[in-house]
Amino acid sequence: MTNAFYSQFAGNAVKSSVLSVEILRDALLPNLLGDDSSGILYWAGKDLARQFPVAGNDDLVTFFDQAGWGHLIIDKESDNLITYELTGEPIARRSFAIKKPDFMLETGFLAEQAAARTGCVSEAKITFQNKMRLRIAVTVDHNQPLTAHDPATPIEIVRPEADQATDGDDPESNADES
Repeated sequence: MTNAFYSQFAGNAVKSSVLSVEILRDALLPNLLGDDSSGILYWAGKDLARQFPVAGNDDLVTFFDQAGWGHLIIDKESDNLITYELTGEPIARRSFAIKKPDFMLETGFLAEQAAARTGCVSEAKITFQNKMRLRIAVTVDHNQPLTAHDPATPIEIVRPEADQATDGDDPESNADES
């Protein structure tokens, strides 16, 4: 169901309303969750990462763009630390509209994606945040392997632009046929 769910919406040309997403994320959830909102959103991000595992960094970047979470950049990557930078219109919009925007959903998602890839306990935290970007550091603890770790099959990332170019609809590729 997860791959079909993702494919149906990621490939849809009609994008969801930003207003509907922001109402749920920044008005409803904080009121429902109260003071525990950040912690719950972190664990919700980890749960979403288990539902929507991605195969690698390129897929992770694409998924973040498609989810409307912003433009993800892998800043540094070592054996036990991955540093990401998250920028773009979604970050700026939420930062200017909301007094203290919460990005723990994204933070938890990155922590769990690292755990799935390494098979080790991974935790993430925001190490820098301003109105235009934030930096998230994911620490991988190789001394704590996940027990009964059975990696899920990654979802197939939908790339509409790439799919269209292979359909033979590219004007330049059809020029030779004339």
